Amino acid sequence: MSGMKKRWGLGALRTLRIVVPIVSFILLLSLMATLVVDVRNGLRAVEASDSDNGQWVMIQTEVEVLRLQNSLSAAKTGTQTLSDVRRWYDVLYSRLTLLSQSPLYTEFIQQPQNLAHLQKMQDFMDRWVSVIDGPDAELFAALSQMETENLVNQAEARALSLNALLSSSKVTDATRTKISETLIGLALTTLATFALLALFAILLMRLYRITHRQALENEQTGTRLQMIIASSPDAIVVTNRGGWAVEFNPVAEQMFGIKREDILNQIALPKIVDPAQYEDIQTVISAAIRKAAKEGPQRIEIEGMRADGTKFPLEIAIAAKDLVRGALIIAFMRDVSARHASDQALKDALTKARAGEKAKAEFLAVMSHEMRTPLNGLIGSIDLMANTKLDPAQEELLRVMAISGDILLGHVNSVLDISRSEAGKVAFAKVDFDLDRLIDDCVSNQTGLAMAAGNSLTVHRVTGALGFVHGDPGLLRRILLNLIGNAVKFTRNGSITIETERQPGTGQNAPGEIVEFRVIDTGIGIAPEDQERVFQDFQTLDASYERQASGTGLGLGIARRLTTAMGGSIGLESEVGSGSVFWLRLPLAVVDAPKASQQNTAPTGQTAQQASATKAPLDILIIEDNEINRFLLRQYLTAAGHGITEAADGVEGLAAAEARYFDLIITDISMPRMNGIEVTKAIRSGTGPCARTRIIALTAHALPEEVERFSKAGIDVCLAKPVAREVLMSHLHGSSPLPMPTGDSSGKVIETEALDELSSALGQEMVENLIGRMIDDGDKTVEKLAGFASPDDEVAKIVHQLAGSCATFGASLLREALATIETAIKRGDIDTASQHLSRLPGLWEQTRDSLVSYTAV
Repeated sequence: MSGMKKRWGLGALRTLRIVVPIVSFILLLSLMATLVVDVRNGLRAVEASDSDNGQWVMIQTEVEVLRLQNSLSAAKTGTQTLSDVRRWYDVLYSRLTLLSQSPLYTEFIQQPQNLAHLQKMQDFMDRWVSVIDGPDAELFAALSQMETENLVNQAEARALSLNALLSSSKVTDATRTKISETLIGLALTTLATFALLALFAILLMRLYRITHRQALENEQTGTRLQMIIASSPDAIVVTNRGGWAVEFNPVAEQMFGIKREDILNQIALPKIVDPAQYEDIQTVISAAIRKAAKEGPQRIEIEGMRADGTKFPLEIAIAAKDLVRGALIIAFMRDVSARHASDQALKDALTKARAGEKAKAEFLAVMSHEMRTPLNGLIGSIDLMANTKLDPAQEELLRVMAISGDILLGHVNSVLDISRSEAGKVAFAKVDFDLDRLIDDCVSNQTGLAMAAGNSLTVHRVTGALGFVHGDPGLLRRILLNLIGNAVKFTRNGSITIETERQPGTGQNAPGEIVEFRVIDTGIGIAPEDQERVFQDFQTLDASYERQASGTGLGLGIARRLTTAMGGSIGLESEVGSGSVFWLRLPLAVVDAPKASQQNTAPTGQTAQQASATKAPLDILIIEDNEINRFLLRQYLTAAGHGITEAADGVEGLAAAEARYFDLIITDISMPRMNGIEVTKAIRSGTGPCARTRIIALTAHALPEEVERFSKAGIDVCLAKPVAREVLMSHLHGSSPLPMPTGDSSGKVIETEALDELSSALGQEMVENLIGRMIDDGDKTVEKLAGFASPDDEVAKIVHQLAGSCATFGASLLREALATIETAIKRGDIDTASQHLSRLPGLWEQTRDSLVSYTAV
């Protein structure tokens, strides 16, 4: 860089040596031309001064005043007539008018003393103008007075004449002085010009010597360059700006099989590439040349061709300093066939390795899924069997089976999680949730195990309550349960403390958005050499202790993967025999607490389900075409002690209602064969046992104007899906007004609160099974909708059914889109329906990923 600056400085100095004399010479010539013009203008001014009649006019004015005086005197004696007086008066009057109005005399007359003289003369003339134009007798009588006053006028004219003479002399002297100075300047400028010409001649001689020396150096440099080109191990092709070859070294001759003399002075590119690719390659090379001229040498790779037609990969390094006339473009070329072969071998090996890893991951994922499905059924069956009458031995066997099933399912879930993580298929929810409640739930979950091991389990909020935050509560719960669970496993008769603290933000995180969780135990501790190893997959430490605690060694590895993916960090501090501190830092943005919903608020002192349970059990008919929704309703109602009869559509439901009495009928609105409104009308219009039975309608979406139609059909209550358990229970007994179904959406892809409620009612495993069925139904429905050319009533039925399932699982955005499509079809707005229908595949993918993410918790 310093050498470049030095060369630039020398070049700039040489340029200044040439430019400065030339500019100076031009300036001197311009000055000489200006002085010559000034001399010429001065001479013209002198000439104009000699011929100017200003002085003569002033003298002539004085003469005319004298002539008027003589005519006045002669008229008194009778030697001249009054006409002569009037004539000389008019001449003088005209002369004075000329002096006052002509622009030729403005500069002279406007001088104060001259203007005063002229004004006095004009006053004299103005006083006597009426007498001059009057009768002869009056004029004759005034001759003496006029003669006396004209003597004063004569003095004024003499003063004007003298002033004119003096002014003319001054102007002439000034003009001559200026011409003299200009001539002296012209002479000095001429001398300076000759001196500069002499200097310029000296500089030219010096430049000639420098140029001659540089020519010799260039000749030597050219000779050395020729030697370098000839001995280079790379092919070198030098062309001019137009692409004509000016150099072609021996290596290039060997590489392309072309003699140097056969390519020189010809366009080089067509001879070294495939003619069929010439235009494309020329575009690439031209772009590289332009870039090289601006940014420095460029490296590209094209396909070259030898004279025998053999093609090979060709790497070219292009150097081009300036694309001016006479510029040269140098291309260093290398056959990279061997390197390509080596790269391809590496790629093949990497592809095989990745294929093996992918096959392993897919095998693990498939096997985990396949094992998980029967395990879920097995564990569910064990749960149901636990509610039956068993003897003590059977209860003990069932307890052992349940524990073994849970452990096995945990292992399978861990393998499934790690396979998902390696495949990059873990999706993250972004919802608002109560962080303090989540922590308390995790502690409550582990309190029983902690007490069984003689441990105390407490929470210490260092910076106070954490409030509501924005993030993925499911994955955070999974990580915290793993950390707390490990502390419980490896601590006996000790204490476990969960500390939380808000920390200052770093990087892109605002202050308070980083939350640190610390799980502190007084357990066995971890040796320094093992502290990093515990975060690796399938790593366990003390074998004997691990046999007591069990585990696959995957939990902490999965926790680190999930933490890193969420933008956080995880680590530990520990000493053997003194316990451990596992810390977790996650960016969790603070949000405002949501307003409490009256709809989901339980009656004071008891839940809606408890309030409902205090009343007599009901015999309830459920009419619902969606199997998942029927299952959920059955679980809710049977848990409250109610009897359930199910119908898969309106026809089956009507038949059941006409066969016997039911205390309550719960019906869907949109169903095949016969919808809920038709079923209600048929029941109300007949004399069957259920004509006056209370009917509750469920709908994923209804227009406001349709609610009135539901009421007229005989429906007592209309509830919008998803129906919270407390809300459903609160409407089982008595009469309630017909509420308007809400189609509000929080803007979230998945309302995890709805899924959490299902999990608390049915259990996590059961909910995961239901989600799997929901995903299968959704895939089939979206694929089916793609086959419709335009939205119609059949599409409305399909989207309504999917909307019901979406409402059940809290899929707010998808439910809102489906409701919009259904509403648009009902109102005949096909354009709006088509527009939202086209969004469904992408929206379903988001919903599907969020549901899958929830099941990973």
